[in-house]
Amino acid sequence: MSDGKILRFDPAAVAASAVAAATAPPDAKRPLFRESAPPAEFPIEALGALRDVADAIQTRTRAPIEIAAQSVLAAAAFAIAPHHDANLLNGPAPLTLLCLTIAESGERKSSVDNLALGPIYAKEAALREAYEAESNYYAADHAAWKSTVEQAKKSAKNGRAAARSAIEAVGPEPKPPAPPMLLMADATSEGIVMQLAESRPWSGVFSAEGGMMLGGHAMSDDAKIRTAALLNTLWDGAPIRRRRVLTGTAFLPGRRCSMHLMAQPAVAETLTCDPAFADIGLLARVLLVAPKSTAGTRFYREAPKEAAVVLAKYKDKLSHFLDKKPRILDGSGGLDPQPIVLSHDARAMLIAFHDDVERGLAPEGVYSTIRGFGSKMAEHAGRIAAILELYGTPEAEEISAASMANGIAMAEYYACEMKRLSEGASIAPDLKLARRLVDWWQASGKPKRHLAEIYQRGLNAIADASTARRIITILEESGWVTRLPPGTVLDGKPRRDAWELLP
Repeated sequence: MSDGKILRFDPAAVAASAVAAATAPPDAKRPLFRESAPPAEFPIEALGALRDVADAIQTRTRAPIEIAAQSVLAAAAFAIAPHHDANLLNGPAPLTLLCLTIAESGERKSSVDNLALGPIYAKEAALREAYEAESNYYAADHAAWKSTVEQAKKSAKNGRAAARSAIEAVGPEPKPPAPPMLLMADATSEGIVMQLAESRPWSGVFSAEGGMMLGGHAMSDDAKIRTAALLNTLWDGAPIRRRRVLTGTAFLPGRRCSMHLMAQPAVAETLTCDPAFADIGLLARVLLVAPKSTAGTRFYREAPKEAAVVLAKYKDKLSHFLDKKPRILDGSGGLDPQPIVLSHDARAMLIAFHDDVERGLAPEGVYSTIRGFGSKMAEHAGRIAAILELYGTPEAEEISAASMANGIAMAEYYACEMKRLSEGASIAPDLKLARRLVDWWQASGKPKRHLAEIYQRGLNAIADASTARRIITILEESGWVTRLPPGTVLDGKPRRDAWELLP
């Protein structure tokens, strides 16, 4: 099933590249590193009932279809996960997804997210409208409860047992209404736990500005492992077990939390290029897309009326799940999702896919370089298949063979992206920075530049003379720039350190 889906190592291409580099003249520009392969074609047909929604959003925004597809899939997972688990090969699996979309500024990520998350935002608006009245009722009810407890204490004159009986007769202390927020844009592990403990037993971390979280406290050096471990726990569906001196004890079974962060490539590297996240297993649980830009092709045209109709139906379908009261575990406040099971044919397909992937995990196998992700590909396929099945047929009790085929196609696509991006993660940071400097230099239209100009007016990542010298040395050695004679006048002054970008 994996044939043709994964970008395989090509020995002949590598050998040809090596020969070309060895025979190039000394002053020829050499590639700074082997460029990543282009993204694989997104299997849009594998979105099933969500395909029309992704197409409608893409038509409205002209953003890459991968961004639209990722957004609606993540939104559907958020809405469905409180109500359903999937009984897969290794038992129940939550229908939560952890998604990361990597795209430059200007790719209309926010426009896509506003449409994909529109039904959830509408639900939050309705919750906010009801929250004030609920808060007022709670304040009055709690005051009445407190007064009644005090009266019960005073009336119980026959000792502790009588007082306890009188207080118990009053009833439990009223609970405040849940805050009207379903999605968090920036949250630490402590904030996520607080949200799941004190608000609702399900939530989501969604942001078109993923840098708020990836560049924030949640991913700082002293917090990133805690954040990753919590996301792993929630993806696995395991209870949250915490004991803190300041925040006390938390045992929270039945919690669900999906995630979709959109971020620029340099920001996303906080997650994708940090070996700590691979080692702890977070990247194995993340679905990545990094589409090719559509900038330069997004000429204005009126969106067809059919797009509005599709999006209205999408809102109705997600609202069905968002308005539905989920099943709750007795006594814990956690969710008790209804399981959806594999049909006979879907189970056979998933077993075959599982075994095919397992063969690919062997040394030199097609999945050997993404072994962590590969070990979870069957579960990714099953989760996606269940989400697609339930979105299309909310009352479904089985995952059909058609949905499983779609889930497998999607898992193979995500494996292709993970493999492609993981190979890019092995490139030395200085080489990537050198490539970015070349791009900035070329875009500026000014071939001759001096040292101070580069670190004072150039990339934020090259903000001092030492870094600038180190990166320019790489470009000199690779034939991209040539040093100008000392004393060359640039910007009205003779410059000791100056270079010219070669055409």
